Amino acid sequence: MHRNLPAQPENEGGCASGRHHAKSTAMVTAAVSVLIATYMKEKAANLAACLDSLRAQTLPPAQIVLVVDGPIGADQEQVIEGFAAIGSAWEFRVVRLSKNGGLAAALNAGLTACTMPVIMRMDSDDICLPDRIEIEYRYLDAHPEVHIVAAWAEEFDDESPAVRLRIAPTVHDAIIKALRWRNVIVHQSVAVRADLLRSVGGYSSRFGLLEDYDLWIRLALAGAQFHIIPKVLVRARAGAGLNERRGGFRYLVNDVRFRTHVFRAGFLTLREFLMVTTLYSGFRLISGPMRSRLYSLVRSKP
Repeated sequence: MHRNLPAQPENEGGCASGRHHAKSTAMVTAAVSVLIATYMKEKAANLAACLDSLRAQTLPPAQIVLVVDGPIGADQEQVIEGFAAIGSAWEFRVVRLSKNGGLAAALNAGLTACTMPVIMRMDSDDICLPDRIEIEYRYLDAHPEVHIVAAWAEEFDDESPAVRLRIAPTVHDAIIKALRWRNVIVHQSVAVRADLLRSVGGYSSRFGLLEDYDLWIRLALAGAQFHIIPKVLVRARAGAGLNERRGGFRYLVNDVRFRTHVFRAGFLTLREFLMVTTLYSGFRLISGPMRSRLYSLVRSKP
């Protein structure tokens, strides 16, 4: 892994893209591309908070890639223009898609613009703690055998003072064991080696909102080594009622399709497949409030 090197731009290709090069390169940066996607329904204030948290990093990234997934409002455009105008040590690249194609497609478009050996994910409405990039980058630098590192997260909602802690196992074998039953990796907290991410084809939209869970399993089957840092490094915004809405027949069918695929790929035994499919079938069909409470309970345990 390169140590603290600024980004070296590649040739443009594919999507409409705009580069904003650093006005000042005196600051040391991590050889990291931060990959973010935004879309029409995002609040400009959330995007601004997201980008501001990157400005506050103790070790800033060499590159920030922001994918604009279809048309967005003038308020978000103002946030983007303002951020691009700030003197910084990183390259800020904006990739624009003509129409909204969903998160997986947007991230794959952004992946082509990422030039650094490590890619860190972040959602456009989330906040990185100031030492997030430094801790994850230095961990990967010190542990070349690890391919993907994540962290614990704090979920919050603007409409409620309550916060929920998302914790998970920290060592590889325990993470893989847990992944057989549920997605224990906070997508917004992940840093992954770019060559491995590209080698498995990036993100897939085949299973809808399970694009991150699908990716972890494909990476695991490819031999990736995982680690989760037992510290909150990301504040993840959870919309009101989100978990309550993740139920019904459509979600159930997608879950069964996904588990069947994972079983056929060899990640689950037949016993595990039958047990987890039965459990999630019931989970998707219970009432929304009960499902939300179960989400909170399960995600607070490693």
